[in-house]
Amino acid sequence: MAMEPVQTMIVLTTGKQDRGTRATLAFSWGCAALAMGQRTAIYLTMDGTIWAAQGSEQGVAVNGFEPLSEYLEQFLSLGGEILVCAPCSEYYCSLDGLLPASVLREGTTLVGLATVVHRIGTETKVITL
Repeated sequence: MAMEPVQTMIVLTTGKQDRGTRATLAFSWGCAALAMGQRTAIYLTMDGTIWAAQGSEQGVAVNGFEPLSEYLEQFLSLGGEILVCAPCSEYYCSLDGLLPASVLREGTTLVGLATVVHRIGTETKVITL
C-alpha cells in the first residue's frame, strides 16, 4: 500500500440498511475520481465494514447505477484502495465475529485510525457517506 496522501478519501459508514445506496454512491464516486487521475481510497468503518466481506455486494443494484459489484471491481482495477477499520471489522460491526482474514475480499487492507489520518493530506478531499 502506498503511504503517500490520497487526493480523495471517501469514508463509508453505512452497511446494508439503505439497500446499498450509499455504498453504490461511494464506489461510483471513487471510480469517477480515479478516472480523473486522483489517488483515491475508500475507508470502510462502522457498519460500512460489511462491504469488505466477500460477496456482500451480490444483488445490490440501485436504480440509475450499475450494480455495486461492477463498481467494486472497477474501483480496484483502476488502482483504488479499500481500507477497512480493523477494530470495527473484529468487534463492533458487520462481520459477526468471523475472522476478518477469512471473509475479507481481495484488495482490502485492515488499518487503524493512525493510518487513515496519515493518508489524509492538507489537500485531500474527504467525503463521508
